[in-house]
Amino acid sequence: MIQELDNERKLIEECKKGNINAFEAIYRHFQQPLYSYAMRVLEQREDAEDAIQMTFLKLYRGIKKFKYNAKFSTYLFRILINVCYDIIAKRKYHESEDLHALKITNDQSNDMHLHLDKSIKNLPQRMRECFILYAVEGFPQGEIANMMQLSIGSVKAHVFQAKQKLRTQLSDYFDEVQDDM
Repeated sequence: MIQELDNERKLIEECKKGNINAFEAIYRHFQQPLYSYAMRVLEQREDAEDAIQMTFLKLYRGIKKFKYNAKFSTYLFRILINVCYDIIAKRKYHESEDLHALKITNDQSNDMHLHLDKSIKNLPQRMRECFILYAVEGFPQGEIANMMQLSIGSVKAHVFQAKQKLRTQLSDYFDEVQDDM
């Protein structure tokens, strides 16, 4: 673990010096978890890809400002979260559509996985983001609080409420499936 932190710190220092190979190594390491989060929040492949590109562009331009006050992954996800907020705001402004209208695609499927995914997408935005970072991406709640610039109590409440809502929705789903049988 210490060696990983040492290697990460060396990569970051190399990035600060302008070493493109170090930046590419960081990109390769973080691209997939960032993309996974962006897809779950933005729900559109093109937007998620744009978010990743903008995140790494902002990282490239601002890496010299990174001061090691937080874990690097927290810093990078904070950039992504801000980029996702910007994309959602632009989407609302330009399209004047409710986000819920964009995600109604798999309603006819009785597959539990699709129902769970739809239920997660229907959570309020902050609750959904906290839940995804915690349950899907595996971040500790303290890190999520730093990323989201929330108190740890707020993160815990969002995660708890998300679990409660999902539990209720899945219970209702199973009741419907049982009734159809």
